[in-house]
Amino acid sequence: MYLNELQVSKLRNLRPVHLTFSPHVNYLFGDNAQGKTNLIEAIYLLCLAKSFRTRDERELIPFDDHEFLIEGKFHDDEQLEHRVVIHHEILTGKKISVDGKRLSQFSKLVGQFPIICLSTGDHEITSGPPAQRRRFFNVLLSQCSNRYLDDLKQYEQILKQRNSILQRLTTAGKEHKDELEIWNHQFTHFGAQIIKSRRLMVNELNQYLADYYLAITKNKWTLRINYKPNVEDHSDEELAFQFSGQLKKMASREMRQGVSLVGPHRDEFQFLVSDHELRLYGSRGEHKSALVSLKAAEAAVLHSRTQICPIMLLDDLLAELDQERCATVISLFEKSSQIFITGTTLDYNAFQNIGGLSKNPSLFFVENGTLTRMKNAENSASYRGIN
Repeated sequence: MYLNELQVSKLRNLRPVHLTFSPHVNYLFGDNAQGKTNLIEAIYLLCLAKSFRTRDERELIPFDDHEFLIEGKFHDDEQLEHRVVIHHEILTGKKISVDGKRLSQFSKLVGQFPIICLSTGDHEITSGPPAQRRRFFNVLLSQCSNRYLDDLKQYEQILKQRNSILQRLTTAGKEHKDELEIWNHQFTHFGAQIIKSRRLMVNELNQYLADYYLAITKNKWTLRINYKPNVEDHSDEELAFQFSGQLKKMASREMRQGVSLVGPHRDEFQFLVSDHELRLYGSRGEHKSALVSLKAAEAAVLHSRTQICPIMLLDDLLAELDQERCATVISLFEKSSQIFITGTTLDYNAFQNIGGLSKNPSLFFVENGTLTRMKNAENSASYRGIN
C-alpha cells in the first residue's frame, strides 16, 4: 500500500498543492514552522480520519478561512487505486468519502490504509502519563482489527453511561443502583475483550522489540513492554468473572467518587530496558531509540496481521539520533514500506553523509507552506545554497 498522489487545497499554512510521491522513500526538508509536519499530518488524516497533533480540527483550518480539504490516491498491492477525500467545514463538520462513497462512520476508514507515525509528540508514549500508552495501543489494535475497534467504541460508550449513573448515585443515594447493575454485564464483557486483545498485542510486539533495540543501540540491553491490566486476571476464561468481582469490591468507593475505578481505561504499560523502567531512568536518546524500536515493531505486527505494509511517517527523525543510528532506522523501514521523512535544512547534509539520499527518493523542500520538488540532489543543494 502506498500514497501515490496528494492534493491539499487548504490545511493550516499549506499553499494549494498537488504532489506525486515515490512508493519508497520521500524526504521533506525545510526550516522549522514552514509546513513539513503539516504535510504528513494531511497524510495521517487520510488514513485515520484524525490528526496526531490535535483533537480540535478547527485548528487545521487556515486563518481567515472556514474549511480544509485534502484528497489522496492510494495504490494497493494489486495496483488498484483508492481515492479518499476529507472535507471539513466549520458550519457543517467533517465529511469523508472513499472511492466516491461517503462514510457514515469515520471509524470505517481505520485499517483500510494502515499508517504509523513517529512524531515529536510521541515521546509521551514512553515518558508521559498512562493515557498516552493506552492511546498508542488503541490506535494500533484498531488498525489491525475491526473487532477491537467495535469493542472499544462499545466499552467507551458504556463507560460514559456508567460514570453518569455513578455521578447521580453520589447525590441520589441508591436510587439508580439497579440501573448500574444492568450496565455492568456489558461493561465487563467488552472490557475483558479489550484486555485479551491488549495482552496478545504486547506479546507480539515483544517478539520484535529486543532485536530492533539491539540493531539501533548496538548494546546488550533489552527492551520489552510489561502489560499491567487494571483488572487482576488469571486466565482469559476467568477474566470477565474477575472483572465482575473487582467491580463488586469497588462498588462503594465508585459510588462515593462518582467515577468508574475498574477497567481497561485504567490499564498501564511499562517500557523496560533491562528490567529498569524507561519512564523513570531513561535518557532522551534512550527514549528515542525505544520509540523507534516500538514503531518498527508496530510496522512488523501490522504487516503480519493485515498483510499490508503500512505507510511510515518519520517526523524530525534526526532529533536525538546520531547519523549511524539514523541510517539503521531507515534500513529497518525502507525494505517494505513507503516512508515520509522530514528534517531541517541542516539535516539535509546529514542524510547525504549516511547515504540516505542515494536511492533516488522523492525530495521536497518546504518554505512558507510552499512545497518545491527537486529532481536530483545537485539541484536541491543549489536551490537551498547547501554546500
